[in-house]
Amino acid sequence: MVEKMLARASGNAYVKPGMAIFIQVDLAMSCDTCVGPVAEIFYENFGEKAKLWNQNQVVLVADHLIHINDLRPEPIADQLYQDLVQFAKEQDCQWFDVVAPGQAAGICHILLPEKGFVRPGMVVVGTDSHTCTFGAFGCFGTGVGTTEMANVFAMGDTWIRLPETLLFELEGFLPKHISAKDIILFILGKIGCEGGRGKVMEFRGSIIDQLPIDERMTLCNMATECGALCGLIAPDKLTLDYVQSRSQEAFEVVVSDPDAEYEQVYRFDLSNLEPQVARPYKPDQVSGISELAEVPITRAYIGSCTGGKLFDIAEAAEAIKGYHVASGVSLFVVPASQEIRQKAEELGYLKILEEAGAQILKSGCGACINAGLGVLGKEETGVYAINRNFKGRSGDPSGKNYLASPRVVAISAVKAKITDQLNEVDIVQP
Repeated sequence: MVEKMLARASGNAYVKPGMAIFIQVDLAMSCDTCVGPVAEIFYENFGEKAKLWNQNQVVLVADHLIHINDLRPEPIADQLYQDLVQFAKEQDCQWFDVVAPGQAAGICHILLPEKGFVRPGMVVVGTDSHTCTFGAFGCFGTGVGTTEMANVFAMGDTWIRLPETLLFELEGFLPKHISAKDIILFILGKIGCEGGRGKVMEFRGSIIDQLPIDERMTLCNMATECGALCGLIAPDKLTLDYVQSRSQEAFEVVVSDPDAEYEQVYRFDLSNLEPQVARPYKPDQVSGISELAEVPITRAYIGSCTGGKLFDIAEAAEAIKGYHVASGVSLFVVPASQEIRQKAEELGYLKILEEAGAQILKSGCGACINAGLGVLGKEETGVYAINRNFKGRSGDPSGKNYLASPRVVAISAVKAKITDQLNEVDIVQP
């Protein structure tokens, strides 16, 4: 898939791994943490009056730092936000502002597909490593640095050394309550955070066929935790229905040839997979939940581009309906976009979670990047449905952050320990 897409993007009939090529970008995305630095490099190198190569192919999103002032004033966050606004207005490009104080229209990796910007066959670059989320729609999405993005803004192209592809054949029938988060944590446990370094991870098999779009996004989103440039899933009817419901733009479906050669093929039967948990302080420190020693918690967090989608919130609500969060534990739920928040309200998911004692926070990246409510305090332990658990990633460096699925996070909040088991005694009586 990646060779076909990047051949087209580079104007070549054929490319192969290891080749250094320039590729034309179809969409460039940047967010509030990076637009200011990118703009500075852009104007310094291309002139004070420089203009974007194509204002309709650049999207800016205020989402990363909007929660940071909920805990303490951080002038740098306000400055970076103002830099985004100023650049967007100067360049007359598409941008998504905050919709209320401290509330994003949505997290960039969720918002762009929702708004129809992401389509099969595209090359999408963003100043965030989780741009690989877009591979769920059959396009090449990858993160770039600020200097590279300044060049993209001016020239519309970037260079890349064509990566090798790892194929993951995921077979079997997924057990009840096992999610894409469990799958990608399982893979991380097998190949490690360096196992996909500089490569593309292509996912296919009967398991993929069973996954809704939200779950496919989770799988591709955390390819970067494996060190990969991108996660890729070939478009099927589910993909096309989603994309065509949100965009009228033309696109090209690209799939791998039946006889395509891969650097390595991994085959996993996931029929007996149990919930997976990543221990501090790396996403690849993974074990099945039955193998985990008892871990008491005081924090539980369901949100981010990985864990704040509608499917994630639905799974959490279903798991703890009629139960209540344990005393001494705080459960935070953060819808990843305004659309998700509205649908979760309409379907009753947020009401269920609020009745269980969860605190529903405003949309944005939040505690996933140590911003706002939900971050770990000194010596605290929490379980989070986000993508990374590095030391200090989501709060005080002395805190311990475990990664798990939204369902496990919700149940753990009820039990005050990491678990996927509830019992009748935990039910809140009317």
